Amino acid sequence: MGSDKHWITQLDEEARARRDQRSFHVFAEGEHSDARGQIYNLEAGGELDIWQDKWPRHLFIVIGIDGVVDAVVEGTTHSLRAQTQLVLPPRTPCKLKARTPSAIEILSLLSMPPRGTSAEESDK
Repeated sequence: MGSDKHWITQLDEEARARRDQRSFHVFAEGEHSDARGQIYNLEAGGELDIWQDKWPRHLFIVIGIDGVVDAVVEGTTHSLRAQTQLVLPPRTPCKLKARTPSAIEILSLLSMPPRGTSAEESDK
């Protein structure tokens, strides 16, 4: 819902309405963009790895929408529920496991190196 210049979505309602879909994009669908947003509907026990190997220069933001999901980051388990936000800097692996039927949103953004450094230097 929105216009060519903005989008607005009530995430919990959208996730429930599309529960039959394992995942769907909420913006940038069908368009090239370095910013992506995707909703995942997980069944209890369902697992998902954040794709740090595939996109090593991306910052990931995981937002709980519905249910309870455990996020394992660097040996620590965090519990994500509605309105919980987890930020993962580039190259920070994370495994998600749903304790209950759950919905989460994963936003990814290309993280640029600080000014004065090259991408190769920041990859070291």
